[in-house]
Amino acid sequence: MERNGWLLLAVVLLVVGVGSLFIDGISYVTEETVVDVGPLEVSAEREERLGIPLWASVLILLAGAGAFFVGARGKGSG
Repeated sequence: MERNGWLLLAVVLLVVGVGSLFIDGISYVTEETVVDVGPLEVSAEREERLGIPLWASVLILLAGAGAFFVGARGKGSG
């Protein structure tokens, strides 16, 4: 990977890592059927949350810092 590729990868990883530290998680809504008797159907919406663990955010930040140093030194292959 060339120097510019490493630096672009570093910027993307650092932005994602910092963003994941401040985002509480991703929430989505699921709908499930509670009662289904003949023509009568009762459903309920439930909000689910997918959290991003702190260790994953730190790992992404470290990977971004590593890619930055590789790109800054210019030792990428290619």
